[in-house]
Amino acid sequence: MPPQRRLVALWLCRIRALLGVKLALLPRLSTRLWLGRPSPVATATVRMIGVRDVAIGLGGVAGVREGTQAPEWLGWGAVSDGVDALALLLTPRLPKRARLVGLLAAGSAVAGLRLAWELADERAATELEARRQARLAAAPPAGTNVPTSGEPE
Repeated sequence: MPPQRRLVALWLCRIRALLGVKLALLPRLSTRLWLGRPSPVATATVRMIGVRDVAIGLGGVAGVREGTQAPEWLGWGAVSDGVDALALLLTPRLPKRARLVGLLAAGSAVAGLRLAWELADERAATELEARRQARLAAAPPAGTNVPTSGEPE
């Protein structure tokens, strides 16, 4: 993984995890800032979203650091951001600041999906090259006489 792409992926995942911690620990404040007047239902929902984002963010950090599963974690984060964006942009009677949060979620979804796609393409190219190298290493050296099935030796 190129260092810049890896760094962007790490920051995206870390920001998601930190935002999730804020949402989970301070759901009433987050509800008031983003959605308007807090209610028990809104507060519980924001807390659940926070826990979801902590899990996806930390999974993404681990995936990027270990070089495995990073595209999957980033992709699921993008899907959750896309669903959040749709909910905030299409739900009637939400305050304007909720629409702004919806636009931010949509931007995060697009960025996360693109990054996930690039990382998946990079991983596929690396795996194909590794298979090609393995085939070349297993092939007999050129010029050696290797009997094939059905031919006498």
